[in-house]
Amino acid sequence: MIALSEPNFPAVQDTRRVSVADIVQHVVQSTVSLGMQPGDKLPPERRLVELLGVGRSPLREALKCLDIIGFIDIRPGDGTYLSATPNSILPQVISWGVLLGSRQASELIEARYYVEVALAELAARRCDDGDIDELDELISRMERARTPQAFADADTAFHLVVARAARNPALSSILKSIESLLNVWVVRVVERVSGNESLVEQHRRVRDALRDGDAESASKMMGAHIQEVTALLRTSLHGEDAG
Repeated sequence: MIALSEPNFPAVQDTRRVSVADIVQHVVQSTVSLGMQPGDKLPPERRLVELLGVGRSPLREALKCLDIIGFIDIRPGDGTYLSATPNSILPQVISWGVLLGSRQASELIEARYYVEVALAELAARRCDDGDIDELDELISRMERARTPQAFADADTAFHLVVARAARNPALSSILKSIESLLNVWVVRVVERVSGNESLVEQHRRVRDALRDGDAESASKMMGAHIQEVTALLRTSLHGEDAG
């Protein structure tokens, strides 16, 4: 059964203190409770403002975030639709909302650090020439990137190649499960830094350690990289809160 073209989204609770993350999660949960299906159309932005009882600016930011991570498809001149591509994006959307403000944010960030450091150490021992060639190409893509999204796509792919090169499916599946989250994370960081060279160099150092089979250096370089981007992420989040 096809959902109505303009489903009656419920209002957000306590709109006085609503954040972009709250709106993200509310929209996601509402599409589920309303029984909406992939390809169904959301109400126009002006109508959503009325239904949810939120400001246009935070709603627009929330919709942009949902578009970036693939939950919705914004079609200029046509409207906004639930993504027609079946995937497991819902838990990733909820995780992204967690990242933006709840008490679990620090735990999630800490978990990523330890997982990626372990993956880099294993990858240094187990990667092959094909893995290194892929990393080289992804670094080149980062260097050529002209938009935050293009950089993020190459950056995220780099980390997934490292994960695969570790030859440990249990660990690598953890990183794969938050792929969309990592992508949004990188976009957010890149949008707030002046130039990408420092980030590219950090990836080069990881690549060099992997190519040399130096497990200790690989884990150290990856750890330093994750700490750097985590600091940038926290700064951007705190800046948003202040704004």
